[in-house]
Amino acid sequence: MKPLTITASHVPAGLALEVAGDLDYTNAQELRHAAQDGDLPPGRFLVVDLSELAFCDSSGITALIAAHHHAVAAGAGMVLVAVPARTRRLLHMTGLDQMFDIRDDAASLLGPRGRPAPGAPPRS
Repeated sequence: MKPLTITASHVPAGLALEVAGDLDYTNAQELRHAAQDGDLPPGRFLVVDLSELAFCDSSGITALIAAHHHAVAAGAGMVLVAVPARTRRLLHMTGLDQMFDIRDDAASLLGPRGRPAPGAPPRS
């Protein structure tokens, strides 16, 4: 079991959360709190980088859904970046890949002036 770490930072696209380790029933609340506690301006994105995610159970998926709802309520969008194959498969099997904006990297979120790209509207 790998301990969960969540690192929050402000990026031109909005708020970035880097999630590493195991996201499961013992710690899923940490992701919910990180999404809710971060400053997320309307029209920006909550970017959740999962490149270092080792494991995700149904509680982790529920926390991602809660983070998505929080972003939408704030007038922002949410993007999952670098989703590991196992988690991507789980999102696909549950149909949640239709709800989440899933990208290989966050570069496509920004236009030439560092603002959210017009072709990358928030998903709700």
